[in-house]
Amino acid sequence: MRISTKPNIGGKDRELRLLGGAALTLVGCLTKNWAIKSAGCVFLITGIARKCIFYDLLGVNTADNS
Repeated sequence: MRISTKPNIGGKDRELRLLGGAALTLVGCLTKNWAIKSAGCVFLITGIARKCIFYDLLGVNTADNS
């Protein structure tokens, strides 16, 4: 199986990752919970990069390919 370099996150998926990631990171920082903070960072990074490795493995693509 080959992992592509093309973006596979777009639209509402990206918005939710950015907002949810920011919220989780904030909550993780306030509660000093490293697991919540780490999950938030993963969502933020994938939202900014518009790339999710797990989506590649599952064959999911929510990006606009037009």
